[in-house]
Amino acid sequence: MRTIPKLEYFGDTYRPSDDTWLLLGVFENSGASGDLCMDLGCGSGVLGIYSLLNKKCKRVIFVDVQEDAVKTTSFNIVLNGVEVFSIILQSDACYVSPFRERSVDIVLANPPYLPLQEDNSRDITIEGGIEGYEKILCFINMAASVLKPNGLFYLVYSSLSKPEIIQLHLEKLGFKIISSRSRNFFFESLTAIEGVLNREN
Repeated sequence: MRTIPKLEYFGDTYRPSDDTWLLLGVFENSGASGDLCMDLGCGSGVLGIYSLLNKKCKRVIFVDVQEDAVKTTSFNIVLNGVEVFSIILQSDACYVSPFRERSVDIVLANPPYLPLQEDNSRDITIEGGIEGYEKILCFINMAASVLKPNGLFYLVYSSLSKPEIIQLHLEKLGFKIISSRSRNFFFESLTAIEGVLNREN
């Protein structure tokens, strides 16, 4: 039986929602496991903590640019008793990666993916850029850099964030989509994918 993380939140940290559970379902059904995983754009830390509690990952690097998210994840790893298996870093995926290349088995990513709203009141937890896909491409770049050959990448995005551009970028960097799941909502559909990085050692 699955163990669901206990979660508390600070400030503007993104709360798990339909996109979180859709991505988690794809990850769970894949049967994948790894020694070192990365929860990229970790928010509350739910994905990485889930992977530790359910023995799908032995160690997890949690990464988020938002200070509230780093504080929340730091609290939640202790709340769930997995702090000894966790590393937490505040970092922006769109800048130079502080991580060693080809060192990670699995990357889990729920990036901000909505287009920027016209009122200019930017919410970095959900808005991924003017078109919505800009931050997603940064996450893909990071995953391609840190994943080992044949490493697995789990990503969720919206129909509002130009999926054709996202899919082309995945292919350009050597990812092959091996499974996906979509769910329709009133104004968008969400897609979660499992991709494998095909490249030489």
